[in-house]
Amino acid sequence: MQECPCGSVFPYTDCCGILIRGTTVADTAEDLMRSRYTAHVVEEWDYLVQTRQADERKDLKDLEAANEGVEWKKLEVLHSEKGGREDEEGEVTYVATFEQDGKEETLRETAVFLKEEGRWYYCGERSQPKIAPPKISRSTKPFVRTEAKVGRNDPCTCGS
Repeated sequence: MQECPCGSVFPYTDCCGILIRGTTVADTAEDLMRSRYTAHVVEEWDYLVQTRQADERKDLKDLEAANEGVEWKKLEVLHSEKGGREDEEGEVTYVATFEQDGKEETLRETAVFLKEEGRWYYCGERSQPKIAPPKISRSTKPFVRTEAKVGRNDPCTCGS
């Protein structure tokens, strides 16, 4: 079975797949956010339109074209605030790594979700997406000296 792209330990068919197919609705704001990320990965543009607030949906006609050449790599949820089953509003802060035109970048966002008539919706106008190049990873290799170390009482190699 294929792992779900959202980063959970469940297979796609049992995780975000049931939300994207419309079998059930997201219980929490984080569930909706994870399923929306997965919809980007599997290119389910209709789901992205349907899970956005109604007054923002008219601007999503070119969603497929805007994602041309984008390959989503990884999702990391950093923090969730509210957005539970009993809440009406929630925020999820996450980092999504993607590649576009051979260049790896990251999208960091504090996404806002609102519940209307028992269903969670993404509120793009109140969210804060920022695209930035990924952090450069530092080498974890230890420093290896090629010459003998100068001792405290040894003459300096520069001759001073």
